[in-house]
Amino acid sequence: MKKSQVLLIVIMVMATILTVVLAVTFKSVNESRITKLEEESQKTLAAAEAAIETALKTNSAVTIGEGQLSSFTNMTGTATVEDLITNVFTSGAIAKDSSYTFYLTEYDPAGKTFITGRTSINEPVTVCFDSASPNPAIEITLVKTESVRKYVIDPDERITNAFPSQGTCTANTDFEYSYTVPGSDILDDSRLMLVRVLYGSSKLIISRATNFTIQGRIAFSDSSKASLSHQFPKFTNRVCYRNASQIAFCKQSDFSMI
Repeated sequence: MKKSQVLLIVIMVMATILTVVLAVTFKSVNESRITKLEEESQKTLAAAEAAIETALKTNSAVTIGEGQLSSFTNMTGTATVEDLITNVFTSGAIAKDSSYTFYLTEYDPAGKTFITGRTSINEPVTVCFDSASPNPAIEITLVKTESVRKYVIDPDERITNAFPSQGTCTANTDFEYSYTVPGSDILDDSRLMLVRVLYGSSKLIISRATNFTIQGRIAFSDSSKASLSHQFPKFTNRVCYRNASQIAFCKQSDFSMI
């Protein structure tokens, strides 16, 4: 009887030890798999980000493992780049007293200048903004080759001589306020539009009947389904002049020529 009890205890102890060993082994194998998957995921993400940045830099499609991306081995995938062109642009949230730069003439980011021979289109441009508490107002600065026009729109009449809103946004009726800059003001000599948000923050919708000039580029990677956009430079609302034909933007203490 005692021998059978001892044998039973031994079997139970061995079973317990085996269970613990198997559990530890399973956990170790599982953690190793997770770690390997995380490492592979990080490598794939790094390759995708490098491909996206290269595509934006070269403004052309690239393949992972080739050319500038030859250091990424045992990986496949491509990145393609597209121009940001449409007739309706929606910005992210623009903070109070911050501004959004919108190009009306085609810009060369590499040369940091407007492309010779390209002009703006004599067509009305509508800027929409949202209601909030407090309601924002906007200041539109239309920068032309030899002059500047300003329009201040305040739906709550807090700013003297400001224009009222012209009604709900036609491009998106969720945006309560809008103002249209006439085509006769834009003509063919407008470079860009700076929209500053006052009193509060707001997204902006900028639209017209036909497509705007390119505002930047966006690259996509099929290896991780990632994307990255690159918009052209943004400037402050302080506009300076060096002479009658050159426009410069005050950037801190320096001039940033366009």
